[in-house]
Amino acid sequence: MGKLFKKINIPTALFVGLALGVFLMAGIIYLFINLALRFPDQHMAGSTNRYFLNEKFSEGDPLMTKNPTLKDMLAGPIISGSDPSLGESGAVIAIVVFADFTCEYCYRQEEAIRRILDKYENHVRFVWKDYPEPDEHSLSYQAALAARCAFLQDKFWPYHDRLFERAGNFSENDLFDLARESGLDLKEFDNCRSGELARQLIADNIEEAHALDITGVPFIYVNDLEFMGEITFDELERIIKFERER
Repeated sequence: MGKLFKKINIPTALFVGLALGVFLMAGIIYLFINLALRFPDQHMAGSTNRYFLNEKFSEGDPLMTKNPTLKDMLAGPIISGSDPSLGESGAVIAIVVFADFTCEYCYRQEEAIRRILDKYENHVRFVWKDYPEPDEHSLSYQAALAARCAFLQDKFWPYHDRLFERAGNFSENDLFDLARESGLDLKEFDNCRSGELARQLIADNIEEAHALDITGVPFIYVNDLEFMGEITFDELERIIKFERER
């Protein structure tokens, strides 16, 4: 009886190429699963996650099983519902600011960003990232924690705006009064400040900042373009126009 099937000879180079492709695809799938688990869309139904990824993170031997670190993965900020934002969730342009409620330059920077939002409201999304002092007893950290607890009650921006109105002139005792003024459930607010979820959201932002080599605030991203320190409205508008054309 004759053979029904012929042996197919696959060239070695083609086989190796296919194998490498499979490994690279597996790495990409792993990356997105890893990011999704670390930074889930917890608080914004229907929001669009965006990741600015480092294309070089997968270079080297694809057969190695070493898991990439966040620093290996990222070339820009993570945009997800885990952080407060204003504007259209699917906007082409994202302005991401790592900031601190006790930073006077952050107040001036946000004034320029709010003007951009007013002018390009359907084209720009503004995302807030916490980068307070690491000492949990500092006013910087406690303000970030209070604002995150407001975020968990879907009242981040009213609370944020009241903090910014003080322009850094507030005490830790004022944080509770601002919660009352913002219409927060005060018992839930207190429980949140002693709990772990808000702290974890801040820790995620700090880890992200370290992965991106951010050392000070305000630190601004317009999509994946990065700017250290305060930039004017006119400068920001030129960047927005550049990104829209690109």
